[in-house]
Amino acid sequence: MVLAFRVRCSIRSQRSVAQVGRMIAIACAILCSAFPIMTHAQQQTARVNQNSIKTIYVVPTSHYDFGFVDPPEAIRERAARHIDEVIRVAESDPDFRWTIESVWQVNEWLKRAKAPTSVLPNDNEKIARLVNLIKSGRIALSSAWGSMHTDFMGEEELNRLCYDYARLRRTYGVETQMTMMDDVPGHPSTVPSVLAGSDMRYLVTGANIFINMATSLAPGKVPFYWESPDGSRVLTWVSQGQRGGYPEALTDFYLDPYSLDPYTGKTPYEMFNPKAGKKTDLQIMEEGVAALQKRYGDAGYQYDAVMAIYAHDFIEPTNVANLERAVKLWNSHHESPKLKIATPPEFFHYIEGKYAAQIPTFRGEWSGLWSEAKTQSPQISALARYAHDHTPAAETLWSAISATRAIPFPAGNTATLYDLMFTYDEHSGAGNTGWPQLNDRGKLEEQNRQYVSYMQQAKKEADFLLDQGMQLLAQPSGDDAPQSLASSNVWPLLVYNALSWQRDDLVTVAAPATGLKIVAIRKAGSTHPIPFDIDEQGCAVFVAHDVPSVGYAMFQIETAPGQMVSTLRDGPVGSQAENRHFRLRFRQDGSVQSIIVLASGQEIVNDKGELPFNQLLRVEGQEPSVIASPIPPVVKIKRGVRMTRVTITRERSALSLIHI
Repeated sequence: MVLAFRVRCSIRSQRSVAQVGRMIAIACAILCSAFPIMTHAQQQTARVNQNSIKTIYVVPTSHYDFGFVDPPEAIRERAARHIDEVIRVAESDPDFRWTIESVWQVNEWLKRAKAPTSVLPNDNEKIARLVNLIKSGRIALSSAWGSMHTDFMGEEELNRLCYDYARLRRTYGVETQMTMMDDVPGHPSTVPSVLAGSDMRYLVTGANIFINMATSLAPGKVPFYWESPDGSRVLTWVSQGQRGGYPEALTDFYLDPYSLDPYTGKTPYEMFNPKAGKKTDLQIMEEGVAALQKRYGDAGYQYDAVMAIYAHDFIEPTNVANLERAVKLWNSHHESPKLKIATPPEFFHYIEGKYAAQIPTFRGEWSGLWSEAKTQSPQISALARYAHDHTPAAETLWSAISATRAIPFPAGNTATLYDLMFTYDEHSGAGNTGWPQLNDRGKLEEQNRQYVSYMQQAKKEADFLLDQGMQLLAQPSGDDAPQSLASSNVWPLLVYNALSWQRDDLVTVAAPATGLKIVAIRKAGSTHPIPFDIDEQGCAVFVAHDVPSVGYAMFQIETAPGQMVSTLRDGPVGSQAENRHFRLRFRQDGSVQSIIVLASGQEIVNDKGELPFNQLLRVEGQEPSVIASPIPPVVKIKRGVRMTRVTITRERSALSLIHI
């Protein structure tokens, strides 16, 4: 399950806030059905009779929320015990099939797979038991770290979605071509590129649409090849439903009339059909299979086999015994469709082997609304975004250092950083107030504390790597001659660019020592001074030009005794600010009315929309409203040598201060 979230819809026409609020449910339905994904495949018009489905591949797995009912650290330990149980049941039942939903579960199990008499070596015999089951195909392994909020993740973090699986493959020789991510109702268009680049061919997602839609392609046009803008593609199956999507075999199709719902202690049929009266197990299954056939038949499903995900939150592999009993009951009474307990690769191999030429390809994205759960804890999410940006910068810095100075790369530090980011960016990761009548307050508060701790640690770890790396980079290597300085008042300054392109950008630097002020800045080897300002915090601000990609530029700052005094001076009070590049005009409420690029005359922000630029809205439920500002805002403009700063103050408002 996911934490509480807000529904979002991308509306590009000029509608009022009120219209957006009233129309959001309709608009989301229109967007998801009319433009969820654009197709370039040949459309097939012939509809198949709903009874054409001959085989239902039932795929057992267990959905693990990283949090939700217990704090993340408790879930880590719980997942490790769960893998032990999967191994035990698999070894006792030769017909057993299972899919491990996430690599993080295996990671946690491996941490605890120690010999009982030693803390050092892994229990290789125990590990071999799991490895052999995966290699046999009886247990399938998803390559994804977890069921992620993929459209919240950092770019490099998303690229590494399957890195931990790659480590398992190198270490233990396990193989998979399948990724499973459940609960989250959508993902961005870059996901096929990431998966295909990680040697994945298949994607399974159980999309929870208990509030909204995921994609109109399901159930009629699944499976489909989902193609990224770069041409990469994966064969994708989407199971979606208002009862969770991933529990469909239990909650929608009643393929197991014996197992109990983990939250209510009732069978799913009893939960959703309280007035149905007494029915036999076979009658319950017949009702569910009829619902499955109708769902796919009405949607024009084209193939003779479907996949039904058999999962629920934290269910145990012992439930498969109930499923086996139900499958045996069904197959002994029905020639068609047959139920087959399987893994996702078994289903994909069948469909692709028989229908590859007919499977359509779709491009586009169906981003999940659930990533907005992260906005419930904006300060924690801000720390996460900081880690998203600064971790790759630290990595490129240390890659250069290790390549040029024979200093080992801090692999353990970066592995810790990505584990922290993955944990928060997993679909349950966010501070929240819990679900009524479900969450324990003590556990919930501990969960929130742990998420705060994870992101604080991530920021601290990233800053440490950057600080240490910059200090090393600033020191001459064994082959470099120390840089000579004109006098003791001159200090070297190294500016590092972690991006893969040459860059011009602002640099902010404090005086190198107490009692000194910066009086000049020059590029190393140049006599030409660089214009700079001193801001209100006493830091020099200048533009560094042509800093090379994944490289650095050297500057020199000249100091003199004294204090850093701001060069910014109050400009005339008004509704307009201008420098050499831009002209800004403000509304009376402090929002931006217009931004014009002076070089081209292009107006990049105008006031023709009804949602002003730089305005903060509060959303309660689905209705946005303007943040109250009881006192009229005050716009102050300060100008310096090169910098113009606009400060908008709204006293007694939740949005009290903005700097531009």
